Amino acid sequence: MSHCIAAKLIAVDWISCRAADRLHLNGIPLSIYFYGSIMLLEAHLRLCQSCLWFCKSSQRLFSLCTAHRSSTNYYELLGVKPDATLEQIKNAFFDKSKKLHPDSDPSNPGLHSQFVQLNEAYRVLSREGSRQDYDLRQRYQYTAGPAFRSSSSPNSPSAEAAESMRYWEQFRQAQPQENTAEEREKSKKRNMRLVGYCVLTMVLSLSVHYFGFRKLEEVHNNFMDEKDRVINEIYNTSKERARVNGFKKQQEILRQKHAEFLERYKIRSNGEEK
Repeated sequence: MSHCIAAKLIAVDWISCRAADRLHLNGIPLSIYFYGSIMLLEAHLRLCQSCLWFCKSSQRLFSLCTAHRSSTNYYELLGVKPDATLEQIKNAFFDKSKKLHPDSDPSNPGLHSQFVQLNEAYRVLSREGSRQDYDLRQRYQYTAGPAFRSSSSPNSPSAEAAESMRYWEQFRQAQPQENTAEEREKSKKRNMRLVGYCVLTMVLSLSVHYFGFRKLEEVHNNFMDEKDRVINEIYNTSKERARVNGFKKQQEILRQKHAEFLERYKIRSNGEEK
């Protein structure tokens, strides 16, 4: 642009010199000539300033539109549909990366930014979690976004960042409450089920111990009853035998046992040893 201004100034000077020669030859005063040259130079400078302002405004508008378009729809950037599979997204990324790689055309400086945007789009859409978040954000922008953007500046990056932050903060504040209530209900049911299992286990354990001790007590009582029965039977048999044999028979048995005792220890009836 500076070369254009310099060329125009040189052309103006050359035209002015030619006009001065002609005016001087015709006898026109030089003051009128200088005044006209100044007015012509001022007009050219204003025209150059207008051209500079128009070029800068056009570049800024183009960059904002490009950035806004590239940041709003990654599917269009990759050239796939919103319901595309991961394999389709991967193939589209490979095809696009070959075309937009900066080494493919070093003379085009815009390929670098496009390649960066392409990588960002593939990074977001190639992961399940980030893709779901992106789809949710896109649906929100298509439903509630136009109403908000109509009341705010559409080309302001800070406004878009504030809107995105406001949306995600609202989403994080609302979603955990629903999850907390749902998780609390599930936790309550799970705890009640666990308490029921514990009570049932305790009842079964007490029942097993109770019936086990009852069975052991029954076996022990049967054993003691059988032992008492045998002892009573022996006692009754001995008592009946004594009653049948009589007192004399008992004396004879005692004398016989005494004789066997004396014979065993070789003792005489008078108390002397043999």
